[in-house]
Amino acid sequence: MKSLKRMLYELTMDKDFVALKFLINRPNVFHVAGATHLETWHSRFLSWLLDPTERHNLGYYPFQRFLMAVADSADADIDEITDIAMLNMKQFRDPEVVAEKDINKLNIMELDALEETAGSDDKGRLDVFFKVNIVDDTDPTQVKKLILAVEQKVYARVDVKQCNKYLRKFEETFKDEQYLLVALVPKSQIKESNQETFGSSEWIGIDYQQLVDIVLMPCLENPDLNAFAKPIIQQYLDALRMPYKGKREKLATIEEERVLVRSLYDRFEDVFKAVTKIAAEDESEERNYVKSVVNDTYGEVFRTIKWILDEENDIEETWNFANPFQRNIYKRWDELRVIVKHNNDEFVIVADKVPDLFKRTLRWMEEQNLPLREQLEEGIILGGGNNGKRFAFALQPIHKDRKKFASMHTYESIHTGETYYIETKINPKSAMLTIAKMLRELGVGVETPLLESGEEVLV
Repeated sequence: MKSLKRMLYELTMDKDFVALKFLINRPNVFHVAGATHLETWHSRFLSWLLDPTERHNLGYYPFQRFLMAVADSADADIDEITDIAMLNMKQFRDPEVVAEKDINKLNIMELDALEETAGSDDKGRLDVFFKVNIVDDTDPTQVKKLILAVEQKVYARVDVKQCNKYLRKFEETFKDEQYLLVALVPKSQIKESNQETFGSSEWIGIDYQQLVDIVLMPCLENPDLNAFAKPIIQQYLDALRMPYKGKREKLATIEEERVLVRSLYDRFEDVFKAVTKIAAEDESEERNYVKSVVNDTYGEVFRTIKWILDEENDIEETWNFANPFQRNIYKRWDELRVIVKHNNDEFVIVADKVPDLFKRTLRWMEEQNLPLREQLEEGIILGGGNNGKRFAFALQPIHKDRKKFASMHTYESIHTGETYYIETKINPKSAMLTIAKMLRELGVGVETPLLESGEEVLV
């Protein structure tokens, strides 16, 4: 049997590991300038990209892609925004795109303006302000205005009071216009809903990963993109990959990284599991050696691997070499249990593994004649919220981001005989959160005692 040292050697010498290391360390102009996460640079880049008059030659394409990201993240369906995103570019007129717009220069009551600017100049500044006229192609005399305001956060946290002030200003200034208030923030700041994150569902939050997947990558692959503008977008993408907050968090990952990490995990799963296991053990010479390799010698590479594995939610837990009093890991439950209350009766759904828990839940729903088929038409998003890109259940084994299910099980309907597809490469916590969300949306009472008693334990 190979020693853990030998296993780590084979992993770190693998061609995909070396390629990932090279990808992480390739030169980047934002990093060289010391402004990788300077919010002003983010604002300037986004306003340049969204401006159809700029020489990237993409016209309104980035703006329309950005609207798709916005529509995808709204608390409620915004078909009208999707419709605008799909308009013929010739219907857009007189665009105005401004970086770092002073909100106090809008038509707003002077008293509010003074209140807004008191104490901090930043409090009265929008990062990107986009205004465009939309002409009805069937009646050119009919014109409506769309205003897109973007507030970006990198280091700073979302300020609900600031969001409320901006909303009040827009409600007064643009009450006769259509406007969108959008916050572009790290994924770690996005909560279950826009209401919870920003204090109002009028705000729509998107994260930098959505910006990469829905806007930047399609722009980079657009054949109309100016050859001289392509490196600018690529450099910005690379800047988003660089960890911030003391190397603890990445704003986004790119497909190159994901492909390499998935390849490494598929071929070296036993190594990653061994590292995870020893990270949870007491101090020893072997543990200290592994810790030095993972945290120091190849720290940047292992941080990227860990981030992507966590992001894809495909494994139950990853290594954590923090001090014992700082370390939290998920419990390994002997059985998974969900209690449901329906029609004045109480039922307990129990299983040893995630696939069985899912299948028994689907069967119980059908036995109670709950509208399972209707829910599955659009797919059930994994986890406790509805803003993710991965399905737990769907009519086809394809996630919202068009990726195939990583580990697939099936369930055959007892009513229609149809086959429903189940993504099972997920952790038990996410599985129970998914079931609770799905049933509560149907008015079924749900208790998850394993989670409610504390899903984390100090080790």
